[in-house]
Amino acid sequence: MSLELLYFANPMCSWCWGFAPAVRALAEAGHRITLAQGSLGADRARPMRPEDKAYVRQHWEHVAERSHQPFDFDFFAREGFVYDTEPACRTVDIVRQAFPALALPAFARLQERFYALGHDVTDPALLRTAAAEFGIAPEKFDAGFESTETAGRVAAEWEQTARLGVTGYPTLLAFAGGRPEVVTIGWRAPEEVLAVVDALSATGA
Repeated sequence: MSLELLYFANPMCSWCWGFAPAVRALAEAGHRITLAQGSLGADRARPMRPEDKAYVRQHWEHVAERSHQPFDFDFFAREGFVYDTEPACRTVDIVRQAFPALALPAFARLQERFYALGHDVTDPALLRTAAAEFGIAPEKFDAGFESTETAGRVAAEWEQTARLGVTGYPTLLAFAGGRPEVVTIGWRAPEEVLAVVDALSATGA
């Protein structure tokens, strides 16, 4: 049987990008996945320093090695970049408000744009274009992106994720009969994730 899955992630979390093939495999297997976004400790107002870039690069290299997901390492030549994940989370929220079923595909597309294509997913103009791929008109995106309601929903979602005790991404829970079961806290290979979910499906969690 298919399970209800709750996926905690952030669009600019490199391990979540590494986990994207597992999420895709679960969706293709017919499992229903609800996305819950959370904040990253890297959310800040100042541009990345050389030591920040070195720290992030180390993570990217590790994720690339484990997951074989593509990364555009030209990112680290960018000057003045502020690793602020809130704009991307706002964009996912805007798509979700209009088309709830497209929240996870929009999230995945932002991941691809950032990690594989080297796009700046903190740039409202780029995010407007990304949202248009999911049927969001430019004027509707602009209004939503600047609204206090969107900011409030993202902040509340982040706070709820933190209150639930989620401290690392990706985190994936399965529900059957109203009881949560941990599928993974942290990255696991797609075949391992599918095996856990299949076992929970067979037992009704």
